[in-house]
Amino acid sequence: MTLTVDISNYLKDEYLYIYLGSTIIMLIISFIIGRKFKNLRKIFIFLNSIICLIYVIWRFTTIPFSRGILSTIFGIILYLAELFGIVSFFNFQFLFLGKYKKESKTLKDFNGNIPTVDVLICTYNEPIYLLEMTMAAAVNMEYPEGLMKVHICDDGKREELKNLCAKYGINYITRTDNKGAKAGNLNNALNVVTGDLFVVLDADMIPKPNFLLKTIGYFSDEKMAFVQTPQVYYNPDMYQYNVSSNIPNEQDFFMRHIQEARASRNAVLHVGTNAVFRRSYVLEIGGYPTKSITEDMAVGMLLHAKGYKSEFVNEALVYGLAPSTLPELVKQRDRWCRGNLQVLKHYNPLFTKGLTWGQKITYFDGCMYWYSNIQKMIFLLCPLIYMLTKVVILDAEITQLISIYIPFFLGQILGFYILTPKKGRSMRWALHYDMVMLPHLFVSCIKELFNIKTGFNVTSKDTTQHKKIFHFRMVLPHLILLLLTFISWGLAIYEIITGKADLDMYLINFFWSAYNTYGLIYVLRIAWHKPIFRKSERITLKDDFSVRVKTKKGNLYGSMINISGQGMGVMVQKPKSFKLNERVYVYWDNFEMICQVKRIEGNNLSLEYIKNTPEKMCEIMRIFTSHISTTFAYKKD
Repeated sequence: MTLTVDISNYLKDEYLYIYLGSTIIMLIISFIIGRKFKNLRKIFIFLNSIICLIYVIWRFTTIPFSRGILSTIFGIILYLAELFGIVSFFNFQFLFLGKYKKESKTLKDFNGNIPTVDVLICTYNEPIYLLEMTMAAAVNMEYPEGLMKVHICDDGKREELKNLCAKYGINYITRTDNKGAKAGNLNNALNVVTGDLFVVLDADMIPKPNFLLKTIGYFSDEKMAFVQTPQVYYNPDMYQYNVSSNIPNEQDFFMRHIQEARASRNAVLHVGTNAVFRRSYVLEIGGYPTKSITEDMAVGMLLHAKGYKSEFVNEALVYGLAPSTLPELVKQRDRWCRGNLQVLKHYNPLFTKGLTWGQKITYFDGCMYWYSNIQKMIFLLCPLIYMLTKVVILDAEITQLISIYIPFFLGQILGFYILTPKKGRSMRWALHYDMVMLPHLFVSCIKELFNIKTGFNVTSKDTTQHKKIFHFRMVLPHLILLLLTFISWGLAIYEIITGKADLDMYLINFFWSAYNTYGLIYVLRIAWHKPIFRKSERITLKDDFSVRVKTKKGNLYGSMINISGQGMGVMVQKPKSFKLNERVYVYWDNFEMICQVKRIEGNNLSLEYIKNTPEKMCEIMRIFTSHISTTFAYKKD
């Protein structure tokens, strides 16, 4: 008997292990150097790009062309999904390699010729009490007298709101129809106002007094078309409220970090509110486009295509309300997703004349981000397809897969962290956020791909619920995916026990699906929503704020501890002196507020305003905006 030994496989494995070890070492070293010295990050990017290309070429060889038509089709779909992700990652690297520099500008840069400003507050059916807070804050903004005018743009045609505007000295604008939704509302207002510049605010967005002083100065540059500030929030978002107040707001990564990166390419994304525009330039492009339900992105891109500039002021100057429940968050993101994909259909940035290549890539990547939900759904389903049907989607030896995939995967993770700020989003939270929205946004993408018409939904800003709720309908897709995963694991175990399984392939798909399952299970945690008792979010006061409380029995002294547009919390030494529903008078700085006692908890009184006036609401909002930064809004590094 002759024994022959084929050493080619051993040599092949040896080379793979050398590749695995050497690339990991080089990635880690270049990451450490690039993290410490930003100007050397390109070394890591270059190395990581080579590893990505090697992976792309190798992955093509693993498409199971010889395993049948279904395997070939699914294999090609998975390969294209991975290519999509790699292209997105290259775009991400391109975006964050830019340098963001902001030179502060003030009204002094106009040399005395200060522009006039119209403040446009857009509304449809938002609660009046919420609008009144925004109105009072807008009236409080600091700007040279006679050069600012506030307008309510009401598509709800409410007489009550019209009367309230008269009390505040605010101009009321409405129209006969609601054609074009918010874009049409703004275009109607632009035919009425006459200011050099205009501010766009959503109904719940409360500006700080210095908003105009911090933004208008940039328009001393005649090429400046708009100045954008981030959307930040004074209430906890759904994740902060239900999981932990210590995590960043879900939108901070985009509003704070990605917008800075976009600013380095002169491609700041207008986010629909908290921005100042040069009116003549918006009229030059024909006003707000009405072909998309996210008119904000389109108007900014068309202004950039005209060669005009944008600026991003990364300061918390306006505060709004984040969606507080899972259904409201899904409703909002569905609208954003469909709107961005509509922009891609009608104003594809790759074919928009006037945009630089940097702007084209940046805008195109912003649109394609939403299509990544199809890619992520493919990644979610592929391991299930194999374990449930035995259809091979990736044909590779486990040694090859480990040796070539691990450096690629490690490069993606390190690339994310080397380019984003130290206090940016973690990969773990990125997985959680993506998994919560994934099935819903996947459906949104399919709807837009096949032109399935759906209604326009406005996000509710005054949701309350008096008990803990499990949002079953919102997580039903996740539950179905979890059930399919557990069934697939059971079938896999049976196949392995009976000796019918390709162990390597089952191990690969098991660990792949286990990673997905970790994200799916977290979604169930989010679906358990705590009660929401207050319609109006209260701001905790950061300093001691002494007040005098007058009752029928006399005067008591205490401290205001929180405040909202509807009421305040006051801590007193003798709470037994008060009765529920009793009328009291609260004084500070020669200012009187008439209130009613709604709740007594320990030494704390919960008071609700009665007989409010515009003057009193302006004073309330002065206190509100001066303490607002101590809540759940983003904080600079």
